[in-house]
Amino acid sequence: MRELARIVDWCRRNLALATPADADALFQGEWPYGAEERVLLTFDDGFESNFQAAEWLAREGIRATFFIVPSLVDRTLEEFLEFHDRRGVRAFPMLSRHWLRGLSSTQVREMMSMGHRIGAHNYSHRDLGSMVEGEDFGYEILNSLDAVSELTGEPCLDFATSFGQPENVSDEAIDFLQAHCPRVYSCHRGLNVPGVTPRFLLRHAWESHHPFSFTKACLDGSVDHVLMDRAREMVRRTGLLGEPSTIMVPSIPELVAEAG
Repeated sequence: MRELARIVDWCRRNLALATPADADALFQGEWPYGAEERVLLTFDDGFESNFQAAEWLAREGIRATFFIVPSLVDRTLEEFLEFHDRRGVRAFPMLSRHWLRGLSSTQVREMMSMGHRIGAHNYSHRDLGSMVEGEDFGYEILNSLDAVSELTGEPCLDFATSFGQPENVSDEAIDFLQAHCPRVYSCHRGLNVPGVTPRFLLRHAWESHHPFSFTKACLDGSVDHVLMDRAREMVRRTGLLGEPSTIMVPSIPELVAEAG
């Protein structure tokens, strides 16, 4: 939390903070702030510690997006692995400390009441880069979207791919995601610009052990050139940010019926 607060304070002094709705506008090809750059805070996985971050951010008047693995909700990491093992799926463990817990259902709903956005982050956190079959996408993507929708009571329209690099999402997975989810987030950095950058939103991956000077350089764009080829590759594979989407968003009753 100390390192998170340090990063957030730097952002507030040097950049404006964005809201989840600001990111929605980018996906629509809109940006109402002219040349002003903004930073959206997002969190992946959905471990219980996310709740402490959500509370602190809410007190500071900051809204973030939390991408959760819904099958981790109300379970320890060990229970999460056993849950998928019983279904014949080898889930990715995420951390070695198997006693750690995911968020509770109640905490997820409280985070929503604080003004935060809840998105999906795969169902068993497997690598979509090695998947080409619809059955795998149904398990990993649709199950995740449906479970988050059922948990939150509203359609889940935001999805962050596990690991988040270009090699972690196959062309088949890209096609599937673009047919079922209007807002997809990757995890390689860069400034998001409608009509210029990839349709899958760019994000910088930050962990608390990263040197503060490196994180600042990533946030102010000084090292964007290092991963520019990755952004170009994803433009070729996903199209441009802000291009029209033809996705049909199902209603909650339909999602619950499909899950049942």
